[in-house]
Amino acid sequence: MGPALRGKTSVGSYIISSKVVNWVNERGREALYINSDSRPEKKKKYILPIFLLIVTASWAGNIWYYYSMQLDKPVFLKHYITLNGNQDDWIELSFLENRRIGKKVTGIELEKLPQLRFEIHPPNNDFKYQVMRKAYGFWNGEENPPMEKEPLIITEATVYYSEGPPEKVPIGEIHVMWERSEGLLESISSGGSSEGTGQYTVIAEEAITLEQVDYSFSDRLNSKFEFSVVSPNGPVTEMPIQLDAGDTLIFDYAWKIPSDTATAFEVYRTNFLLTYTTGDGEIIHDRIPISFNHYLSENQVNWFVRSGGELP
Repeated sequence: MGPALRGKTSVGSYIISSKVVNWVNERGREALYINSDSRPEKKKKYILPIFLLIVTASWAGNIWYYYSMQLDKPVFLKHYITLNGNQDDWIELSFLENRRIGKKVTGIELEKLPQLRFEIHPPNNDFKYQVMRKAYGFWNGEENPPMEKEPLIITEATVYYSEGPPEKVPIGEIHVMWERSEGLLESISSGGSSEGTGQYTVIAEEAITLEQVDYSFSDRLNSKFEFSVVSPNGPVTEMPIQLDAGDTLIFDYAWKIPSDTATAFEVYRTNFLLTYTTGDGEIIHDRIPISFNHYLSENQVNWFVRSGGELP
């Protein structure tokens, strides 16, 4: 082959090679464009299902948690109350109900004390999933036959619901007594705080000898309640002590209710129990009320529901 022919062949091969390279480059760019464009499409195909799965799982989780935080039925707190029938005294029963779903309390009766008529008041303390309601029992002796005035201890109530039959439920201990007030100590002031502390001040109407000071339900309260007595001569450390007419006694007290146990769901209506003698030697048993200023928190109610929603 001659030089001229080889030169033409080289030029022709170069031209052909150039065209092939250009063609390959064009195809490559197209392929690259197609491949790069197809990747987002594949991602888009997975984004929507994953999003829907997350939303569904979140919704199902919220529904599960909501129902897990519901009580099976209303729960009455454990009450330890002293009720004096001779003074037309009244009692207060507290119970937890679900805020929305589930049956509600519509009526309450004490079988051993039909003379009490209960009024259920609207919720006075709202939590996220539950509400605290109170029922007040007042004497209504006109519509009932007279009863024997004997000491009673009531531990359960008949509760009526918005759905289903009534049932007997434990409510603690209601101690019913029949005493006449013959005290010689007159109340002049009282007060309390949300932290569980309180004070009660009385004045002696005549000269007396204070023999003893105790408080009701002391066997249950034990370390959950503390108190001190202050006389005109300072803190009382031993008895008996003498009080003249016009002398004052100050009762300082503090509730020590544990917040992380079922004891927090107990309600106390207690009294100081005083024994003193008059100048004539008469022995008098007197009572001074103690305020129970303790309230449940959101965390305590949530703990109670998660623990099964039952009191021991």
